[in-house]
Amino acid sequence: MRLDGAEATTIEGLADGDELHPLQRAFIEQDAFQCGFCTPGQIMSGVDCIEEGHTGSHEEIREWMSGNICRCGCYVKYSSRRS
Repeated sequence: MRLDGAEATTIEGLADGDELHPLQRAFIEQDAFQCGFCTPGQIMSGVDCIEEGHTGSHEEIREWMSGNICRCGCYVKYSSRRS
């Protein structure tokens, strides 16, 4: 296995007990999901995007989030809102 001995965080691992990660909460509050197919990947990519400092512009966010497949077309809700 490629991850033997490595630490990996899953979508469930972002929450702190019953307290959702701020990005998980934002997805719910902003209705930024539809079918749920891509939601875990989008949230995990979003967390990395934020933690790695790739949030300088909508274009930069779109580029860093572009590897996720969304079957229902919610892409616009992932990168068009600002806090």
